Amino acid sequence: MSKPALVIFDLDNTILNGDSDYAMINYLVHTQALDESAGKQNQIFIEDYQRGELDFDAYTTFALSAYIGMTRSEINEYMLPFVAKVIEPMINTLALKIIHDHVDRGDAILLASATNELIVRPIAERLDIQNVIGTQVKFNDGKCTGEYIPPSALGAGKLQLVDQWMHDNGYEDFTDVTFYSDSINDLPLLEAVDFPKAVNPDAMLEKISLERGWEIIDLPIL
Repeated sequence: MSKPALVIFDLDNTILNGDSDYAMINYLVHTQALDESAGKQNQIFIEDYQRGELDFDAYTTFALSAYIGMTRSEINEYMLPFVAKVIEPMINTLALKIIHDHVDRGDAILLASATNELIVRPIAERLDIQNVIGTQVKFNDGKCTGEYIPPSALGAGKLQLVDQWMHDNGYEDFTDVTFYSDSINDLPLLEAVDFPKAVNPDAMLEKISLERGWEIIDLPIL
């Protein structure tokens, strides 16, 4: 029996109307787990990301700093209300319809996000997506070190992690694979798949999509 067609979704600004990592830092500032200066630094990093110029090591050190020394259970005490209060209103219902249409066709769904797994996994659970790739976080003796496990799930690293996931799950190559993303940072994976889909693309990805004839999907913010 052949494998179901694989459909990959980016998370931030694709399924969500916004960036979950950025929103999480602001949530931690709001709840006073981080101070106000973190919010200003967060804005600088998101602007770097939008230009495709993010220093991922520096950002990850910054983004994971609040969790150092915490267990997964302790971290989830932040994540669960964050998903309920902040992420839930960010979910684009039209993006959910696209996911559900693929599920109804029998396609396999993979969520692949550069955001760290501490955030991505509870969001994936809310979206009822079982297959998940996020930047992996290092734990020692059950406690977060504030470091990530290379490669990150950004750019070429996302391509590498998706390729490994496919190999582990019986997909030989990117033939008939679809990928939905908004970001120029996902260009390596978009170039690898047969069916790249640019969802509300940033300016750089829109330009490339028009040049290459890739489908552009403009989703209203619903």
